[in-house]
Amino acid sequence: MGRVLPPRFRTRPRSEHAPLLQALAVSLSALARHTYALSLAELGDIDLPPGAPNALDRAQLQAAAPLYFASELEAAGLLPTAELVAGLFASGAITQPLGPAAQQINAFWRGRRERLDVNERNAIFLRVFEAPHFERLMSAYCEAIVAQADGADMREGVTLETCGQALGEFLAQRTDPMASMAAHDIVENINDALKFLRDRLLLVAFGANSLWSLLAVAGAVQGGSAGLIQNRVDRGRAGQTVLLWLAGHYEVMLPQLDPSRADHIEVISAAQRWLSARPTAAMTPSAGVTPALPIAV
Repeated sequence: MGRVLPPRFRTRPRSEHAPLLQALAVSLSALARHTYALSLAELGDIDLPPGAPNALDRAQLQAAAPLYFASELEAAGLLPTAELVAGLFASGAITQPLGPAAQQINAFWRGRRERLDVNERNAIFLRVFEAPHFERLMSAYCEAIVAQADGADMREGVTLETCGQALGEFLAQRTDPMASMAAHDIVENINDALKFLRDRLLLVAFGANSLWSLLAVAGAVQGGSAGLIQNRVDRGRAGQTVLLWLAGHYEVMLPQLDPSRADHIEVISAAQRWLSARPTAAMTPSAGVTPALPIAV
């Protein structure tokens, strides 16, 4: 019989939502830094050559990373599902006791007129991450990052610098004050939505065994199985990590990634995961569709 460890030495099981919540915490932290960086940029009125990276560009890129994460969560149907659940709760369709989640859902419902709606959110995402240009630039940047994992020389450094500048300029031009404000608003809404969407009592009420299956049965995306939805969320997490690296190294000439450093391994791994997690053509947002969530009785 094995030895029973005292409680202080026992390892708690990791929550299935831990990676998502960690990425959300990174988003909130990045947006806090964005606010601070923006205030510094406004104070420092320095003339630079046209096209040269500056403090304002860095501030805008700080907001672009969490906005991208939010765009992938939108594609996975997270906020549309939260809005649907809140509407069903307000209409009295959910009769099962939900405990503390009931107050969180009610608060989310009351704030519906203060949030950007799905069309407004998608308009911002489409403008900032304009297809197919963003995908092409992001792919080139991620491939340049991964190439450095095999040993960097001047050629890899120049490629990474060039691809980073192209992607940075593209996003800095599109992440205007309206997009930056939207990033703060949307990420806060995601934070509020996740407080109740992952609640066990709510999942049971809809016959779902995980957040991903709840999003799948909500039907906010077409062809979105639980696995495909989680894959989309993972891609958002990886993309946010890459774009935050870009924000911090936008002005660095011949940037280098050292595979022996843990923080650099994280960026290299995120770039590879982003490249590997390409969304399927079948999984697309459902425009104008009111999904019918099954409610357990």
